[in-house]
Amino acid sequence: MISYALFYGFLAFISVFDLVKSKIKYAEKIEHFLFFVLWAILVLFIGFRYKMANDWFMYETLIRRIEPLIQVIMGFDESFRKTDNIEVGFKLLISTFNQFFDSSTTSLQALSTCISIFNYSVLIYFTKNNRNIPYKFVFLSLFIALSMFRDFDILRQSLAFYIFIVSLRYFNKSFLKYTLINFLGSFIHISSIIFIPLYFIFKIKFPRPFILSLLILYVSSVITHFSFLSTSIGYLSSYFPDLVPIQKIILFIAENDPARYGLSLVGLIYSCLLIILLINYEKIDFSNHEIRLLINVFLIFFIINTIFADVKEVADRLSYYFYFGVAFIFVYTITLIKFFPKPIIALYLALLIAFPTIRFNRVISDNNLTKIVLVPYRNYLFISPKDESLIYNNWHKKNGPGL
Repeated sequence: MISYALFYGFLAFISVFDLVKSKIKYAEKIEHFLFFVLWAILVLFIGFRYKMANDWFMYETLIRRIEPLIQVIMGFDESFRKTDNIEVGFKLLISTFNQFFDSSTTSLQALSTCISIFNYSVLIYFTKNNRNIPYKFVFLSLFIALSMFRDFDILRQSLAFYIFIVSLRYFNKSFLKYTLINFLGSFIHISSIIFIPLYFIFKIKFPRPFILSLLILYVSSVITHFSFLSTSIGYLSSYFPDLVPIQKIILFIAENDPARYGLSLVGLIYSCLLIILLINYEKIDFSNHEIRLLINVFLIFFIINTIFADVKEVADRLSYYFYFGVAFIFVYTITLIKFFPKPIIALYLALLIAFPTIRFNRVISDNNLTKIVLVPYRNYLFISPKDESLIYNNWHKKNGPGL
């Protein structure tokens, strides 16, 4: 846990610096230096992680099956063609790494590290150059707290997400360029195709009654234990009892935490953020298309967690694409509550600094099986051969010996 403590301690440090930098001499130079330090720490801590969480096992198996790039080009690509459930762009990426690294030892680590270098270069550049994001280090700390454990796991989806972040450079400027970049991302993970129609959703100024209705729906579903997805699918099932896709969805819901109800601390925090937006609706600069985009990303996140409240895996994987909207709302609300009493503002700022730890504890304490694949933290630069058997034993304990 010491590694996690040091990492989250650094996030707290840069967050405090961000909130008090106006009183610090040479703050601009320090800020510029800290951006580089944060990037380096993210690459070291997340990019060089070693077989953390769950999906590394699937990627390791996949990497060992796919031929090196030269063999694929020459047509010796039987395994390459047989992995139909993996997008061709990602298979080509693996094949390229297998050309230069040993597929049975170092290729997975090289792939994970290089993807992280790309991802966090994009993230730091996007944040540093976006004038509409206040308190950039607080924003980054919150976003990292929300997304880190997903980044440990989902190489394809994370790469597709950061390609989407690249496409935001052309939001409200060139729909064609925005579309082409996300179409490219769909060759890494097909789900990124959703960003193309969302372009038009991002441009909408949602009225206050819509936001209020969204809050009421969420709170009502929590109180009454009403499930939008299960109810809708059950209704369709009564009319189409033999339709295979519907039956598969019903089975999937039953197998994935079908009783995820109750207003959690994090759910309460998100609801309070929505209330702050409602109260301060007239103060929001909706004429700024980037602010409107970031607010809408948060609203989409809220909708996902309302509709898919009883299917945790689906909600978590879809939410990953919209965590940066949540992080933005956290820091944007600082500018909205500046006229609140100082004790309330101080309490809110303390929450911002503490939220990464809250998120960490929520993930780690979710259940013991989750904890055994995330604790202790492992880094490729410090791993020893004797750790391998424990890593595989813990993975099988979490996911089942038959996998």
